[in-house]
Amino acid sequence: MSEQRNAEAFSESIDACIVRGFLADRKAMFKNLARQGLSRGVVLERARQLGLTEQFLKKCAVGTPAVALRDCLGCGERFLSVGFQNRLCSRCRSKT
Repeated sequence: MSEQRNAEAFSESIDACIVRGFLADRKAMFKNLARQGLSRGVVLERARQLGLTEQFLKKCAVGTPAVALRDCLGCGERFLSVGFQNRLCSRCRSKT
């Protein structure tokens, strides 16, 4: 399998697995996704694309925000959203 994958290659269930893994048990998540043919580097890159930054993870550790994967209303790309009001990805939000 190719080491690089574009965003369209990731299913919603794989993205959800990555989000849950970063918020709970990274080791188990990496092991599970490795069985599906995804290397650690590919998973880390996709996590970055979704918005799973250290700052975001620290914010989640403080409280329990309503985290969800949503499709951006601007570009249609799936991104990590905190709260129902967050409907634009960071790239589209910076354009406004």
